[in-house]
Amino acid sequence: MGKEVLLRETLSLCPECLKLVNAKIYVKDGKVWISKECKEHGEFKDVYWSSYELYKKAEKFAVDWRGIENPSISKEKPVCPRDCGLCNLHLSHTALANIVVTNRCDLHCWYCFFFAERAGYVYEPSLEQIRFMVRVLRSEKPVPCNAVQLTGGEPCLRDDLLDIIKICKEEGIEHVQLNTDGIRLALNPDIALQVRKAGGNTDYHSFDGTTEK
Repeated sequence: MGKEVLLRETLSLCPECLKLVNAKIYVKDGKVWISKECKEHGEFKDVYWSSYELYKKAEKFAVDWRGIENPSISKEKPVCPRDCGLCNLHLSHTALANIVVTNRCDLHCWYCFFFAERAGYVYEPSLEQIRFMVRVLRSEKPVPCNAVQLTGGEPCLRDDLLDIIKICKEEGIEHVQLNTDGIRLALNPDIALQVRKAGGNTDYHSFDGTTEK
């Protein structure tokens, strides 16, 4: 067994109660580990990075920054990360925002927790609500969000999908990604062309298979 070398100390969450706890990041046997202890639930150790060499490369991109100004966060001292959303203690801007446009779907995957039939209700924000969400994303400082993924459920079930894409573009979103199971695009390839003409940039196909494996 190799020797443990402490890299840094930080804060983490107890996986049981989600309380903030002290944590240590250390390297051992070529892997980076995180160790933390909760007074109520005990000690937890997990692999943080499977490769110390890869961790060192990623660390070169780390910088100290001033935090995010988010217009949707009104609390002066939120309890981060339990009830803050994206407060000024978060240093990374929103690189790709997920906007759920529906929880309806044309599949019945056993593992999906967001499916409307399982949830017991239909969630579909209006065009006005979606525009508001995009405007909040564009108002983040110092770096406004410029990429959105439309997800669900199955976004292609919305008859106004093209209008949603156009709203994103009108509000300054540069990259619009469609998260889809691909069924409707396969049955009607013209939908993909319409999505592209409306301003869609990429299709992200999300389908994990037909068995539990």
